[in-house]
Amino acid sequence: MPVDRLKPSRVLNIERFSDFSEFRANEVLGLGRSTPLRPREFSLSRAILPLQSGLFVLQRAFARRFEAEMGTDTGIGLVVPLNFHSITNGHEIDSSTIGVVRGKAPVVSIEHQPNTYFMLRFNSDMRHRGWADFNTGLANVRPQHDPMARLRAAFLEMFSLASACDDPRQFEALHRPVQETLLACLDAALVPAEALTARPGSFDRHRKLTVRLDEVVELFGSQPLYSDDLAMALGVSVRTLQTATQAVHGVSLHHYLRLKRLWAVRVLLMTGGAGLTVKTAALANGFWHLGDFSMGYKRAFGEMPSETLARGRGPLYRS
Repeated sequence: MPVDRLKPSRVLNIERFSDFSEFRANEVLGLGRSTPLRPREFSLSRAILPLQSGLFVLQRAFARRFEAEMGTDTGIGLVVPLNFHSITNGHEIDSSTIGVVRGKAPVVSIEHQPNTYFMLRFNSDMRHRGWADFNTGLANVRPQHDPMARLRAAFLEMFSLASACDDPRQFEALHRPVQETLLACLDAALVPAEALTARPGSFDRHRKLTVRLDEVVELFGSQPLYSDDLAMALGVSVRTLQTATQAVHGVSLHHYLRLKRLWAVRVLLMTGGAGLTVKTAALANGFWHLGDFSMGYKRAFGEMPSETLARGRGPLYRS
């Protein structure tokens, strides 16, 4: 989905430049100096989405030489490519690589083609999630193909949703479930598998932690399940929870919580309450991408959520 297909809304700001003399750099990861390589072909479009957790920008730039002290004074910065190629600090960077920056780092980049990419600035440094285990500087991470594809799809869906949403309150209500989806995708892309490998002799400790996790989930009742909230309630980091669920259950924390949320939706649908819809049941449990939810539900339970709801309502509703 090119930037040009997005429309501005009360949630999403769109900027477009066709004249370099009017061009303004975006400060999401620090200001830099751009020199067009083909001035007559200059064009730049960007979509800007501010969230509570940070500032996200989708940008299609122009062929250029780019110099900057790239980064952020607090938190962590990411560059996630859609269609990208450059020579950055003497290294070839392509669409398979995520740039991760802590603090500030000098960058000199030659971009011979118009590149399209996301620039993300999170207010948190995300160390509790196990991202980018270094203090300052710029690192390039090359995830596996599937996690990268899911990450791109999640961000594109988020920007599409913001473009179509003209009610800030409605978008705010979806902020936590949207954020949880993005964090799950970023965890899969940025946390190396060896970082989640349990140490010898730690299984019993991790088993006890997962038992406590299940107890806390029960206490949350019908509230949506978010990894940060659960980790805080248990007094551990998200990364520790990730390691424990992987060691004990053989699945990621996000997959484990997703299955529990799917089951919570199923229980709700099986009650078949008057006025209940699949959409309201899904949204109440933190599912905002309804197509993805329906496919996941069918994989888990062998039927569509609408079928569960119809059966839950009984013969009276089907007659």
